[in-house]
Amino acid sequence: MKVGFFGTGNMARAVGGALAVAGHEVWFGSRDEGKARGVAAEIGHGAQGDGNDPVAQACEVLVSSIRDVPSAYLRATDGLDGKVLIDLNNRDFPREYHGDEFLQSLASAAQRDVPGAKVVKALNNQAMEVFNADAEALRSAGIQGFIAGDDADAKDVVAALLRDIGLTPVDFGALSNAWLLEVQADILRTYLFATGNLLATPALIDAPQAAPRFGERRKGTY
Repeated sequence: MKVGFFGTGNMARAVGGALAVAGHEVWFGSRDEGKARGVAAEIGHGAQGDGNDPVAQACEVLVSSIRDVPSAYLRATDGLDGKVLIDLNNRDFPREYHGDEFLQSLASAAQRDVPGAKVVKALNNQAMEVFNADAEALRSAGIQGFIAGDDADAKDVVAALLRDIGLTPVDFGALSNAWLLEVQADILRTYLFATGNLLATPALIDAPQAAPRFGERRKGTY
């Protein structure tokens, strides 16, 4: 499957690399095409790089690793119509909390921005270090990947991709539940800062330790 990533940061490299190893055709997109091509070369396994808009047009499934709605980083969003768009983002952390933000998930904002896309919330509750381990190790450890979305077929596509990289999919219901997955990520990140454990996952199962496969964490972002 052709899977395109908007952004070239930590999670894009980790998840994109894992999907490339699993045999998918992975494209990295960026406003800076040279940066995208450079990351693709680092990842290898046939990965390619281009601008965000060409990636949107070329790929069957898109993954946003940019903490903004698609219209903020695409010149035109019609390339997303009818396609699965995985939102793996969380808000900056740590930050001030405001009660009115909790029900307004980043995934739901993306769906409002591109109503023709099939937005699925997934992959926001694993640190990039989890994907240092290969698919078989993650599968054996029982690492879960939660999924929220309104389109059953789109969730099936995402579930298959998660299985390919070693995660056990857990259907978390409608996209309106995505805010709970984003709060869950805040809980995990609070635990991370308290313990230094980058490998804890939603069920508080530690992922196997492994050397970085797709580069070290950059800029210390969470």
